[in-house]
Amino acid sequence: MMLSREGRVRNVDRATLGGNLRIGQVLESATRLFTEKGYEAASVRDLAAELEIRPSSLYHHFPGKQHILFAICMRMQTDFNAEVMPELIANRPPDEAIAAAVRRHVLFGHRRKGEVVVNIRERRSLPPEQLAQVNGLRREYRDTMAGVIAVGCELGVFRVEDPKLAAMAIVDMINGLPHWFKPRDEQDLDRVADLYARAALALLRGWNTTKAN
Repeated sequence: MMLSREGRVRNVDRATLGGNLRIGQVLESATRLFTEKGYEAASVRDLAAELEIRPSSLYHHFPGKQHILFAICMRMQTDFNAEVMPELIANRPPDEAIAAAVRRHVLFGHRRKGEVVVNIRERRSLPPEQLAQVNGLRREYRDTMAGVIAVGCELGVFRVEDPKLAAMAIVDMINGLPHWFKPRDEQDLDRVADLYARAALALLRGWNTTKAN
């Protein structure tokens, strides 16, 4: 039986490299290494040294460094879509759906900060076929949000000429957070998540893209 893309990603976490070292540990260490050194500067040998295993043990499960990056990006984006997109497709008014999705997006981005940063900054290094799979998941989220915005425009809740462009603006606004935001505590994180939700709604309710004379 063929496994779905999501099933293959989940199975990555259950696989082992031998002994007690799990693939999930490899991806966590690789995420930290790619975040600190950058994907291009980090090597499989660096990762193996951090994990205290032989490079050959990594190559047995990952044919190349790009496959490790692909696993990080796919796992993160699959988990993200599974957690955030239900907020957009729930049976609720468009403005409530957008606000809930933005809050969830902010919270996810903080909880999985390293993976989010690697996905945003390093996925361009993936081979075209792998990059297309990751970007496909990203577009699925963006297009779902754009659909909710379009419905909101039809109902007179939002004032946006281009729902897809508006969705891209909101997503980019949130994706900048993990690069600089360090909440003092959970209350501070919730406060910023709420502020970003309100900012997204303000944009959608008053964004007029008509060119000024």
